[in-house]
Amino acid sequence: MLVNSKPEWPPALCDQKLSCCYSTTGKPTLDFGVHGLRPNYDNGSYPSSCDNTNLYDETEIKDLISSMQENWPTLACLRNKGTKFWSHEWDKHVTCSLSTLDEHSYFKAALTIKEKELSQEAFIA
Repeated sequence: MLVNSKPEWPPALCDQKLSCCYSTTGKPTLDFGVHGLRPNYDNGSYPSSCDNTNLYDETEIKDLISSMQENWPTLACLRNKGTKFWSHEWDKHVTCSLSTLDEHSYFKAALTIKEKELSQEAFIA
């Protein structure tokens, strides 16, 4: 089972941290963001780092990068375009669900969930 680990509201997240930086692509929109989509066991725990031979490959998701930068930003002070954060999520959590989703399908699914379930409009409706 894949679950959204937690939606994020960037302004509140930054208010809670002493150090919060926007990525090199700029300030994220005022909307909920994705933190991750992970495989979970029924008891709430999750597997991690299951396949170190199938690591994050940005070339697999070239067509999704601009949408990911807008909808799945990193707020850690890493000064990058989000790739370290996305790589971490893929390498640590998602390699455990490769029988279900390949890399492109995983990131596309997370963006679709964000669009349909985590937008402000979804909460207002």
